[in-house]
Amino acid sequence: MTRTVEWLPQLHEPQVAADFLAVFPLTVAESNGRGYLTFSEAIQQGLVSVPETGQVSEIVVVVKGEKPVLIVEGEVIVGGWQNRTVNISLLLQPGKEHRIPVSCVERGRWHPRRSPFRPEPFFEPAPAKSAPSSAFEPAPFVAHAQLRLQKTASTLRTYRTWARPVADQQEVWAEVERKLLCASVESPTSDATAFYEHHHASVGELLQAFEPIPNQVGAIVALGHRLVGMDAFDHPETWQVLHRKILAGYAADALELLWLGKRSTPATLTDAEAFYRSVREALEEAIVQPSPVGLGEHHLLDKDGTKGFALVHDGAIRHLFAFPTPHK
Repeated sequence: MTRTVEWLPQLHEPQVAADFLAVFPLTVAESNGRGYLTFSEAIQQGLVSVPETGQVSEIVVVVKGEKPVLIVEGEVIVGGWQNRTVNISLLLQPGKEHRIPVSCVERGRWHPRRSPFRPEPFFEPAPAKSAPSSAFEPAPFVAHAQLRLQKTASTLRTYRTWARPVADQQEVWAEVERKLLCASVESPTSDATAFYEHHHASVGELLQAFEPIPNQVGAIVALGHRLVGMDAFDHPETWQVLHRKILAGYAADALELLWLGKRSTPATLTDAEAFYRSVREALEEAIVQPSPVGLGEHHLLDKDGTKGFALVHDGAIRHLFAFPTPHK
């Protein structure tokens, strides 16, 4: 099943950090009101709760408010008995309990402990709490870009085959281990968030180059000459809330390549435009799956070296995540 979705943001010249990390803004001419909250906003307003269920591959999100809540792929949820990351973006109905498909990003822990971060101010360690907690809260960053790419690729395979967005957990753990090793970060529990705990200052320094422009709803991101991903939403307010969190995941991979000396000239607007065209073509031919949790449907992108998904609700793309893959 395919269904065309009209979606035509405008692409702009990039903002660049360290002559390497390039962010090409995507803007819209106009937007309707935003009828939902992001997960972080809902947490801050006390409108959702996230207790530990004891299931590695899912968490429970109870939405208490009157608006739907958008929880995005790559979101890192810290606390509980181990830290997790969300497998695919979902729009959660108000007044309901939702079981969210997640992957573990902390292999060596299965007990409560204090969360290492608070959402604000950005990347500052949280003060110690009086006692460990088994509840979750959102981290101020998404999973690093390479982990998002690998996890989404395996999630799309299971989603197409069994209509269940489940990632390959062994691949997730292997990528977390690789990232920590490359960054010379020791973590007794193999915790993906340890990278940000050790290198938050360097990530934050890269992010200083990026501020939303008027009506920005997303971006295409490149590391040197290589385009690595695209995140876009339906409303500028959503990007305003999430842009630092999302760009932190790309900055984490930019740091790794810079440490390894893999510098190259930044990608050009022409390069980004070519990838943007491939995403739109993939969207036109996407397979559509009803969302297994919450509202809307997922348009699964897999065409000519472009993979990803778009969460669509009421004809609007609430979140699109896409990335280029090598041609076979």
